[in-house]
Amino acid sequence: MGEVSETASVIVRCKDEERTIERTLASLRAQTVEPEIIVVDSGSRDRSLEIARRYCDKLIRIQPGDFSYGRALNIGARSASAPIHFALSAHCSAERYDWVERSLAHYERPDVAGTNGIQTLADDTLVEEPFVQDSTYLRMYPWWGFSNHASSWRADIWESYPFNEALDYAEDREWAKRVLESGYVLVFDPELWIDVSHIWRNGVRNFYTRQRRARASMDTFLDMGPYGWRQFVYDWWNRIPNERHSPFFHRFINYRRLAGLLGQLAGARESRRRSEHGGTPEATSS
Repeated sequence: MGEVSETASVIVRCKDEERTIERTLASLRAQTVEPEIIVVDSGSRDRSLEIARRYCDKLIRIQPGDFSYGRALNIGARSASAPIHFALSAHCSAERYDWVERSLAHYERPDVAGTNGIQTLADDTLVEEPFVQDSTYLRMYPWWGFSNHASSWRADIWESYPFNEALDYAEDREWAKRVLESGYVLVFDPELWIDVSHIWRNGVRNFYTRQRRARASMDTFLDMGPYGWRQFVYDWWNRIPNERHSPFFHRFINYRRLAGLLGQLAGARESRRRSEHGGTPEATSS
């Protein structure tokens, strides 16, 4: 390994990721600003640990039963030595060699709490230059926002606002809400975008489950409003992704999109039942 930067630490959450983690970690070692790499593993039984040891500076192992997305990040952050922390999913890789360096540049602005990549805004408008999110935009579009599949944040802000370890999902959105409401901003840069197509790797059922869990968790800390069949039909027909496929494709052929909307519907029902019985969501293993 070369000389590691003292300005950036990257936390990689992992469990049974032997197919992808080497590419992930190699992309970090190839950065123009080479970060400290911390792998937090929650019970891998494949070759993930063997691969991680060849690349990472620190390997932290936790029991699967102790896992939550927020807890894994907090454990990694407590071990990090740099003033800027990053999160990168073990499913993803940094395609730009200056992904870390470009992220760090945004912290020249003192009110920036974190950074993310982006392709479109909440209304599906394509983004061509960095967009600054504040609490006003959060209130307008609560479903849209910060994602820890590929993100960064200031270590000192994390110390004041650690990730919520009790949430089953959406620890990133809950953290962003607290930070934005405290007067900080988040920068979304299209040049920092990292592909999230890994969410399809376990199939449509997996994506449905992800969307269900996300909606149920977000309803605990955001005023998402009701979501029933009327809103489902409206979204299915009108909220067409702004990309190369036609509206016909997204309405009648894109079964993955349909699964995601059904997941939101199920998650809203789950959170409604929970609120009626005074319950709270529990974190589950990844």
